[in-house]
Amino acid sequence: MKKTWLRAGAIATVAIAVTALGAPADAAAIRIPWRPTILPLPPGATSGNITGSDGKGEYTGTFTVNGVTQAVSWRNGQPFLRGVPSGFERVDANDENSSGVVVGTIHDYETFTSRTYTLDASGYHIKDNPAGYQEVTGVAINTRGDVLGEAYQPKVGSAIVLWRADGSAPVVIPETGDVSNPRDLDDDGTILLDSGVGSALWKDGVLRYLSPSPAVQAEGSAIRNGVVVGWRTGQAARWSTPDGWVGLEGGGVATSINKAGLTVGLVPTPSGPQIYGNATVWRGTVPGVVQGPSGYSTFRAEVAADDGTLAGYASNDATPSSGVPVIWRLTP
Repeated sequence: MKKTWLRAGAIATVAIAVTALGAPADAAAIRIPWRPTILPLPPGATSGNITGSDGKGEYTGTFTVNGVTQAVSWRNGQPFLRGVPSGFERVDANDENSSGVVVGTIHDYETFTSRTYTLDASGYHIKDNPAGYQEVTGVAINTRGDVLGEAYQPKVGSAIVLWRADGSAPVVIPETGDVSNPRDLDDDGTILLDSGVGSALWKDGVLRYLSPSPAVQAEGSAIRNGVVVGWRTGQAARWSTPDGWVGLEGGGVATSINKAGLTVGLVPTPSGPQIYGNATVWRGTVPGVVQGPSGYSTFRAEVAADDGTLAGYASNDATPSSGVPVIWRLTP
């Protein structure tokens, strides 16, 4: 369940129609916004991005601290460094599950090797690369602890890797035109991936394609409880089944979904320097409002946590990929 969409929370957007006054239900609505809180950076830190949450108040992301790119978590609103394992020079955090287990990638600059890790209260647990692969990135982790990764080796190619929580040998799926670029992992072990003509769902060797037909673009970003969110022909979209999709009003792309269906994404900016702009949110398919933090022109929520909060970053860069850490709560 990747960075994918928020993983919990019950509330996303509250709309109050003035039907009691005799007006049509859609004539007026008051939407309570998600309000931002900028989290403090640890000493020596610059920019970064929150990429995961346990849905219980902890947030984790990748930040540069004293020149070292590493994992940083926040508990009770305060940051703490997760360290860099001996023999490695960089840590990227990509996801976190409800047990507080973080998954990501560690890098050894001397040997040009990358490996997938999990990180819990006892420290780092580094997974062995599948035979024949030098670079293996950690992509996502689900509630039960299955880990999704992607392996690469020059002159060999790429493969999707699934480490099941039962400790069995990893499943290695060579990438082809129909199976590539793993994006997220559902709680039942279903993998969301690219299919060459869009996106597809893989489970136990069975591949199911997301609609529509190859004639129209469609791509999934995240999956939770069988629901996929992403975009379709320039509009944010949600698939309750591989063949059943709906557009998400006001969005250019949806990027994360939690266990209650709360979805976060980005608005389109057809005339801007980037295709997508600031954060937006939906409860199911009902649009909500994400309020930007004061003093920042750009803000992006990339995690929908299971407690109903959103997490991401804010920046004054017109084309940012990182910034100061921000969480959003739905408050009157």
